[in-house]
Amino acid sequence: MKKWINFAFLLSTLELTTSIFAADMSVQGVQYFQEKLAVQKLPEAYMDVKNKEYDKAFTIYKHYADLNMPVAQYMLGYLYQNGFGTAKDNDLAAAWYGKANAQVFPPGEFALGMMYYYGIGVSQGLTEAVALFNQAALHNDALAQYMLGYLYAHGYGMTQSLATAVDWYTKAATQGVVQAQYNLGLMYYSGEAGSRDYSKAFNWFSLAAQQGSVKAKFMLGLMYSLGQGVSLDKAQAFNWYKQAADKGLTVAQYNLGIAYYNGQGTSVNLGLALASLTSAANQGLPRAQYFLGYLTFNGIGVTKNPQKALEWYMKAAEQNFAEAQFAVGYVFHNGAGVLKDDHQAFTWYLTAAKAGSANAQYMVGLFYQQGIGILSNLQLAAYWYGKAAEQGMDNAQMLLGVMYAQGQGISKDSKLAYTWLNLASTSSNNEVRDAAVKLRDEVAKGMSVNDINAAKQLSQSYFNKYSSQQ
Repeated sequence: MKKWINFAFLLSTLELTTSIFAADMSVQGVQYFQEKLAVQKLPEAYMDVKNKEYDKAFTIYKHYADLNMPVAQYMLGYLYQNGFGTAKDNDLAAAWYGKANAQVFPPGEFALGMMYYYGIGVSQGLTEAVALFNQAALHNDALAQYMLGYLYAHGYGMTQSLATAVDWYTKAATQGVVQAQYNLGLMYYSGEAGSRDYSKAFNWFSLAAQQGSVKAKFMLGLMYSLGQGVSLDKAQAFNWYKQAADKGLTVAQYNLGIAYYNGQGTSVNLGLALASLTSAANQGLPRAQYFLGYLTFNGIGVTKNPQKALEWYMKAAEQNFAEAQFAVGYVFHNGAGVLKDDHQAFTWYLTAAKAGSANAQYMVGLFYQQGIGILSNLQLAAYWYGKAAEQGMDNAQMLLGVMYAQGQGISKDSKLAYTWLNLASTSSNNEVRDAAVKLRDEVAKGMSVNDINAAKQLSQSYFNKYSSQQ
């Protein structure tokens, strides 16, 4: 299914000057005087469109469209397509765009291509759309160049080619198409442009932001916040987040709320933090819903209310937000504001565990090991402890080490026991660290020096892997 492309026709490309219909003194008779009059009337019609006096514009454009002038034919198609000054009629819009296209008028080529792309007024045909976009793009139509970039980026109607997408986006962006500037910025930011280049990404986002792109403003905030392609500047980040948030961008409202909460680039203000987070949460952003749940559960900046917190957690959890799913499990497991329900808690922990939450994976392992809300299953306990341990969860590392040492639910293996207990021994939690050191050293008594060294190397390998992902 094709994604709907949201952009308006750039009517500014049709600013008419006398050069468009400059008189050729070799032209004689009626045609000469028609073109001379068009030089005066078509700009007048264009101003009527800008002033929303569509009836006047329609009359003028219809007259000159019938005289086979491509600008008028294109604009008549535009009026029919939008129902401006006349009844909306996509069939007639496509027909008039087609007449302009027949005279090699790039905006007409692009507009007809869009009609084919969506199947409006004509049969849907991606092949025809691509051909028209190519035709218009070669005539330097900026929007057609943007569309080709978009199609190549997503592999619609042609083999996906990110390099070709960058080429077309660059052509369109250089001509000022804001969507192309933003998309190009994203490709350089993510590395899809061939290599990650924060400097180029920042420059394109800046150009798009100058034209009012809300998403580009957010990205500038993010880059200032992280010091990507520009010096880290929390105040600048706050400024850009606020501009995007004021325009209703939910992720910007969330980041703005966090900035107020932490005092990043601004003074700490829990009232404004809550207002911004609530706005994002009410628009369905799961991260904002989760954080509001957290604040409400703990009574931070708002009256403590576990029931209301659970409502916010549930909204985010139902959108597959793993942290919220874990939080719902925690609420039911501890009976915080609701009746304690370990089976319900296990269900939510398991859902979050499958989504990759290390905390949830540890809790699922614990529930299986101890038979909490579910029948005890030591094999599954070891499996989920392993998942959490591989993400650096110290408690899971220690319990997995114990299970390997004792052969509980898993084959006894001193080397793997030492490996996980050795990792747990680096915990910042004194209780976990001390217990892990004691157990590790006990396991080591029955191991050879070579096995201990091999276990230490394996510990380092696991540590390098999960620490690089944090």
